Amino acid sequence: MVEIVLQGMDAEDWVTRTLTSLGATFRLVACRPSDRGRRRLLRLFEIQTDEAGVAPVVNRLRSRLASRDLAVSDLGPTRALLRVSVPMPAACSVAFDLGDFCIRCPFLGKEDAVAPVPWKVLVPRIDDARRLLRAAGRNGAPGATLIRAGAYRSRWGLTVRQERALRTAFEIGYFDYPRRASLSTLANRLGVGRSTALELLRKASTKLAAQWFLPEPAVDSAP
Repeated sequence: MVEIVLQGMDAEDWVTRTLTSLGATFRLVACRPSDRGRRRLLRLFEIQTDEAGVAPVVNRLRSRLASRDLAVSDLGPTRALLRVSVPMPAACSVAFDLGDFCIRCPFLGKEDAVAPVPWKVLVPRIDDARRLLRAAGRNGAPGATLIRAGAYRSRWGLTVRQERALRTAFEIGYFDYPRRASLSTLANRLGVGRSTALELLRKASTKLAAQWFLPEPAVDSAP
């Protein structure tokens, strides 16, 4: 598998633009074709709204979507899962046809309200990048630019030592309240010093938190 990164996608998306304009924060949980002809894209969003609640967001989306194209599951007064069916962008259709895996989606607005989100895809062959580039420029859209092609870069994965430290800490009750095991106990179990044990836990916890709060955390070296 080859990781490619495309920049400059014409990725205007009224659904995510609507969510943002109404003050909702959102996370794309999943997306897939909703029919065999790859004419529509089914997207699942988890959203969080302000005290006004979910209703204004749902009402705005329903003003543009048929009833069959929107489903809502309440997760609380200000949280919900939205299942939205929209016309599939040409580039997405090609990616699904090729058996590609999207790592980052360009149809999620802009990072820091300025920089467009790059499209990061895992493809079986580097030649597939050409088809994605052509698809991204269909219908008069500005052509995308290939800014990287190479080996897959793991951003989220814990190192073996970080995973072992986190699992051991959980199993012996280090995270319990009241705490059932001390940092010294954890360090002894891992066969390392207290400072190393604490560093392993902090880096592991930071990576897990970053999956929720950062678009793409920096790569660190194993302690």
